[in-house]
Amino acid sequence: MAGFCRIWVPNFGLLARPLYEATTGPETFLTWTAECRTAFDAIKKALMSAPALGLPDMTKPFFLYVHERRGVAAGVLTQPLGSAKRPVAYFSKRLDPTSLGWPACLRAVAATAMLAEEARKLTLGRLLLT
Repeated sequence: MAGFCRIWVPNFGLLARPLYEATTGPETFLTWTAECRTAFDAIKKALMSAPALGLPDMTKPFFLYVHERRGVAAGVLTQPLGSAKRPVAYFSKRLDPTSLGWPACLRAVAATAMLAEEARKLTLGRLLLT
């Protein structure tokens, strides 16, 4: 999800380089180094601050992007800003035990429903596009 918001993070490629290097190559296991931790923390901090994270504008539509993996729903709520979409909130929630037993396509639907409900708190019931 961080890569989705890369246009709002200055020098994202440089910040993420240690993480890219750790996840590419012939190795089957990730070697988590101090440099990886520093890069992860820097990206996390950048994503939670301006200009990466904007304030919601109730006059514009909201877009919710959702990803489900290993029983965790992750999402980013965005709004148009010029030709791009700017994040206004990030969500992450574990699926309930019932949903965990479903096939992947239904887990994705459950993840979308769960995060749409969370996003409604911020959008105050305004139109939400997924």
